Amino acid sequence: MKISIIILVIIVSVAACFFVLKSYNSPALQKQTRFLMDTYCTIQVFGPKSETDKAMTAALNRMEEIDKKFNFLNPGSPLYDFNFKNAQINDPEIIELIEIAQKISEQSEGTFDITIQPLLELWGFYGESPDLPEEKEIDSCLKKTGYKNLILADGQLKSRKPSIHIDLGGIAKGYAINEALKVLKSEGIDSVIIDAGGDIYAAGKIKGGNWNIGIRNPRGEGDIGVVQVSNLAVVTSGDYERFFIKDGTKYCHILDPRTGYPATELISVTVISSDPILADAWATALFVLGADGMKLVEETSNLEAMMISADQKIICSSGLMKSMDFAKKSVEE
Repeated sequence: MKISIIILVIIVSVAACFFVLKSYNSPALQKQTRFLMDTYCTIQVFGPKSETDKAMTAALNRMEEIDKKFNFLNPGSPLYDFNFKNAQINDPEIIELIEIAQKISEQSEGTFDITIQPLLELWGFYGESPDLPEEKEIDSCLKKTGYKNLILADGQLKSRKPSIHIDLGGIAKGYAINEALKVLKSEGIDSVIIDAGGDIYAAGKIKGGNWNIGIRNPRGEGDIGVVQVSNLAVVTSGDYERFFIKDGTKYCHILDPRTGYPATELISVTVISSDPILADAWATALFVLGADGMKLVEETSNLEAMMISADQKIICSSGLMKSMDFAKKSVEE
């Protein structure tokens, strides 16, 4: 009797090991999440766990490297020395991204500006208790900003005045996604979705079809619609992400660098591009530009967008209109 029980236990144990091993090597949607860049970054890869775990870990490690280097509050970052010690930046990786940011600033009429850090600090959006500044404080702060005060020459970055501080938060997540993709591809991964706090990139196919990405309803539950994508970034900026309400007025964290006040014409902007860096930066720029920015979208290659206005109307670029599956034609309170 005891021998029979022992044999049964062995059989069950072998079967369990076989099941675990089979599951470990069977293709499925695998996932890893890490808190980086002040948000949760999740990578999902379709494939056997035995082959995907190492790749996802390496990609998240690369994103963590970028988080440390591009965080101006990190004393080990060149951005920290630039902001608080008036030092030059000569790190090639940072210089390359700032060159992209400056180009977008020019194209977007200054609505994207990496020197907006003093304004965000004035409004308190780096902390837990943002508040409405005095008008004179905003006017004074505007004199400490301006992307045209940055000087890029000979692989170095300098500023025209020491008050200029940089925050790459509006473009760094897109860059981190792009770098994570490089790592994953080097590991042989071609079917993956990366989500860095709403900045999404979907590569390859999932079970033979495109990835379905929902566009959030900024004024309710569920999605406005769904877009099917492959090898594309989908980035959304909205007034619901960080905001405060004072005397019945809503103030969101997306500031217009030209006025120093939050942009109010739109409540959500979604940008689609094969380049996650461009998608990240243009989502902010277009939110500030408002509906007039759609003309720029139509004139710019590798860019599609959907805007939702303050009166809850949807404005869609011609290219995106063809591929968007709308759940609603307008937003409901």
